[in-house]
Amino acid sequence: MSGSDFLIGYGSLLSAYSRQTYSNLHTPVIPVMVTGWQRGWTTRYGDEVATYLGVRPAEGVTLSAALVPTQITDELRHRERGYDFTPVERDAIRLLRPGAAESELEAARFWIVVNREQIHADETHPIPQSYIDTCLLGCLETGGREMAEHFIDSTERWDGHRVNDRDWPTPLYPRGTPSSATQRAEIDALLRGAGI
Repeated sequence: MSGSDFLIGYGSLLSAYSRQTYSNLHTPVIPVMVTGWQRGWTTRYGDEVATYLGVRPAEGVTLSAALVPTQITDELRHRERGYDFTPVERDAIRLLRPGAAESELEAARFWIVVNREQIHADETHPIPQSYIDTCLLGCLETGGREMAEHFIDSTERWDGHRVNDRDWPTPLYPRGTPSSATQRAEIDALLRGAGI
């Protein structure tokens, strides 16, 4: 895979802090909507006691995401262990800010990481608030409130067990983005507004 590869980031890769700190990805991202994929709380790693985001193919469904210019390195593969790197056709991707990036994407290849199993969160593998915060902070910085609301509304399986690990000495999510009291309040208001 070459420098013309883009990873479709639909979870923590939306967050610049998480991308830069834990995957050494410093290039600006491109906000997009991707047709044909359903995001949900459906992924686990054998070495972590939490449930994370995954995707599954779903006709007519749209996924708010970001194109992350990258090379598919061993570091990135480790971050995305438990997922398969799956190609996505260019016509499934709509830029949220059309412009100069379009010509850059003409010859590019696009990849989405697809979890191998669809697993529901439970008490021993909850959805960590630290991960929710990281994803929603990424949405807010990448596509604003509209992207954050779409993320919440279009993600399935919010009914899985969740835990508020924000103030734990070691949060469950190891690649989290630090959040301020103001940011936490905004995230909580978004979740409440969606009935979550």
